Amino acid sequence: MLEQKIEKLLEKDIESLGCFIWGIEISGNSISKHIVIYIDKNDNLVSLEDCERVNIQVREVLENLSDLNFNYSLEVSSPGIDRKFFRINQLKDYLGEMVKVSCFLDGKKCKLKGELKDVSETEISLISQGQIYKILNGDYLSSNLIGTNYE
Repeated sequence: MLEQKIEKLLEKDIESLGCFIWGIEISGNSISKHIVIYIDKNDNLVSLEDCERVNIQVREVLENLSDLNFNYSLEVSSPGIDRKFFRINQLKDYLGEMVKVSCFLDGKKCKLKGELKDVSETEISLISQGQIYKILNGDYLSSNLIGTNYE
């Protein structure tokens, strides 16, 4: 996928600026796309200056990439307080937090809101409305953090 190719290409450049890639979203059609690169930092909040520096670096790299045979707009952002999780292993640092999860349960697509209890190699578990749900990795679609304050 294009997201993984761009991530691999940009990873070291963004790390050299003191940040890391949290995730990449690409939307649009075959002629024009919108690329959003979410960055984060291990020891601090992402600042506007971080986003500006990463944006300049990313534009320079992407302009020299021959595989991008379409027009694009670029956005660099922090994941924010309602951060989307792009990979299940990203959830491990948020045990005990409230999350919204899209998944399949009993073969039906559903959305659950609840407290994240566990993340393993094979499943995640959360408590929603007093019930424990175990969601296998293959049934997991996406998730977001719900209303957390970072103080």
